[in-house]
Amino acid sequence: MNLIEIQNDVFRILIDTDQGTSISAFFVKKENVWLPIMPDSRNEDIDLKFASFLMIPYSNRIENGFFTFREKEYLLTNGDNHAIHGDVRFRPWQIEKMKETQIACRFNSKDHENVNWPWAFEAAVEYILSDNLFTSRLTLWNRADSSMPAGMGWHPYFSRRLSMENEPVRICMKTESVYPDENDNRIPSGPPLPLSDAQDFSKEKRLEPEAYLDACFYGYDGKGHILWPESGIRLTFDCSPECSHLILFNPPKPYFAVEPVTNANNGVNLYAQGEPTSGIAVLEPGESLSAEFSMHFDFI
Repeated sequence: MNLIEIQNDVFRILIDTDQGTSISAFFVKKENVWLPIMPDSRNEDIDLKFASFLMIPYSNRIENGFFTFREKEYLLTNGDNHAIHGDVRFRPWQIEKMKETQIACRFNSKDHENVNWPWAFEAAVEYILSDNLFTSRLTLWNRADSSMPAGMGWHPYFSRRLSMENEPVRICMKTESVYPDENDNRIPSGPPLPLSDAQDFSKEKRLEPEAYLDACFYGYDGKGHILWPESGIRLTFDCSPECSHLILFNPPKPYFAVEPVTNANNGVNLYAQGEPTSGIAVLEPGESLSAEFSMHFDFI
């Protein structure tokens, strides 16, 4: 573990550059108290490896690790469990720039063995603090000599409890539709469908821990917020247009996840099927895909 801390008067964030530049802990200061906006993955009672991690060169799952691209078949390892979340979060990244309020890191798949992706790729991430704004910029390059399907995203977990037991959490995230999951395996069983009442967060409502949800939404507008009313903290999302999809994961745990991503679950196979909502970008050699995700904190 190689934890790097970036901080200012509002934030204290611990980043593990040996493990995908994943965030290990994320604190926000209110009235001289550091509140755990994300669960501290260093704690033994937290069953998470990271508080937040990056998904590159694709987001979420690929069914059975198998897909077809440009009439050629590919099989990834770990297909029995559906190849998942790309292949950078457990690998060391190189620090390119580091200041008290900023860190920039880079990953090149050619520097590593057995990377679970058929094309060479490179990625870069920046984490930047400015007053009460946290910004992450992510770029993915195709470093192979042929066209490559590409996607990426962020997987932040958020704490339900900031300052008291049984603290309510309210969220508002606007999306157009949701992929059906008839096989209960997080693999879309068809094109996106209209939202049910339980899936519609276009108006702020309480996120109950008992209301299990693990769904991939399409038509995300890049905005939204999370509110901890008893702690008086409002977190506002602002994502670039490339993040057309959103994953909401709400388990019966002391945390939940809200994940802005560029591609749908099983996106490469949806793309091969001609599904226009797949979110897959096709990068020619040397081309790149970039996206930005920021979180603004207000104290109310």
